[in-house]
Amino acid sequence: MRPALPISVCLLAVGCISTNVQRLDQAVRPARSPDSVAVLLEKPDQPYTVIAVVKSSSSAVFDSFDDLRKKMIAEAALLGGDALILGPESKKSTLIFNTVGFVQSEWKDLAGEVIVFDRTARSTIPGRRASSAPR
Repeated sequence: MRPALPISVCLLAVGCISTNVQRLDQAVRPARSPDSVAVLLEKPDQPYTVIAVVKSSSSAVFDSFDDLRKKMIAEAALLGGDALILGPESKKSTLIFNTVGFVQSEWKDLAGEVIVFDRTARSTIPGRRASSAPR
């Protein structure tokens, strides 16, 4: 009987996303729903403040970049961020030799900035209703 095979398959099937949050300010903001956090691929035109840098990574073949993004959005929501500016995706593939042969491993990295918008500016986030500046 070869117990190494079931153990190897089990280890590969378990997704493990590691997320690191570096807060840049200590202001306490109410948590919000992950659905309310805008996901941006470039810096917005309106004034904002970066409140944290979030990095997610995974070495599991079955974890996707979408899984990493969801984890980062959840962290941004916990911090009370208005939006997450995503950086580029990074992926490295390697082959690992174990007792049953070679197994492919993929290391995925994704980083982004959690931001809050200046509340005196008008909102121009896609899908969000514009609000008036204070009078």
